[in-house]
Amino acid sequence: MGVVDWLVMVLLWGAALSRIRPAMHSAPQRKLWGAFTGLAMSRIFSAEPVVAWLDATTQTELATLLRHLTGLLSATYLLAYVETITRAPNSSRGRWIWPTAVMTMTVLILMFLARGGRIYWVDGAHAPGETAWQGRVYLAVFDLWLMTCLAAAGWMFASYARKAPPLLRVGLVLSTIGMVSGVINRAEVMTVNVATLINPDTAWREIPVFGQVTLLICIVGITAGTSIPAWRAGTARLREIRIMRELRPVWDALTALYPDVALGMEGTLQTRRVRQVVEIRDGMLKLSSVAEPPATEDPGEVAEWLHSSLEAARGRDEVGIPSGNLPGPDFAGNIERETAWLRQVSAAFRQSSEERTVLPAS
Repeated sequence: MGVVDWLVMVLLWGAALSRIRPAMHSAPQRKLWGAFTGLAMSRIFSAEPVVAWLDATTQTELATLLRHLTGLLSATYLLAYVETITRAPNSSRGRWIWPTAVMTMTVLILMFLARGGRIYWVDGAHAPGETAWQGRVYLAVFDLWLMTCLAAAGWMFASYARKAPPLLRVGLVLSTIGMVSGVINRAEVMTVNVATLINPDTAWREIPVFGQVTLLICIVGITAGTSIPAWRAGTARLREIRIMRELRPVWDALTALYPDVALGMEGTLQTRRVRQVVEIRDGMLKLSSVAEPPATEDPGEVAEWLHSSLEAARGRDEVGIPSGNLPGPDFAGNIERETAWLRQVSAAFRQSSEERTVLPAS
């Protein structure tokens, strides 16, 4: 492979591997991971050693078929991803995508088999020559579906970019540029193929540099563009994980004493974090039956109240009647402010717990 092919491979595998973990939790991310993995596989089946080995072993153009199938699979996943993230809530324009993709790939396989394991030319070489009608159908169907996927995805991205936030808009514009470049790349290939199919003696040929440049722009544009929303989602996920970890000392102590406050609900990380805040406040309310919460907003004093009340509650057989008061300010339903304050309480609680562990030993 040339320098461009190696660069494309690095970009694709890096993008695909970076999405493996998010793909386990998000349907759109799974589609994006599928798109990058499929495209990376198509580049593998473009590598000269792989092509030579597969073709020599099977005595067919199997490498070309696999390159085309994985390329179309990648384009279909990409179109499905774009349709998912740009569609209106509770609606879908994309029910036609996968049935059409399955029919397209079925036609390719049937034409491949009908041609005796060949695609392009009678002698199996990539050179002008007589081509059967099955090969013409194969090439037309392949290029048509690939260009449809890229054009439709580019149109959806461009339409959504008008109303997207600034940073996301940059990603959408980059992705659109990449998809337009991909359509141009395939249009050049399709033009030369059709011209050769009509007239095997035509002098029209693909321009290698033009093809490599448009392919590179396509890969870089799509990779960079889709990585921006993926990066935003990843940083938001890491933030939620960090907040939940910071809240855990108080949450562990309260749910260990009052297991019934744990709701056990599944959902997104943000939903689980809100649930954790609600469970902590519910546990604090129950703990108010042991001792009246301090009338202060200071996290350190609230942490000390938690320690003393928890110790007292562990020695009781019965749960009293909660006072109905909760420590801390009135958050007026602002869950973000309440979460920020509880993080301070939990930090003070953890530090106090560590001090209480060290002091007896000293």
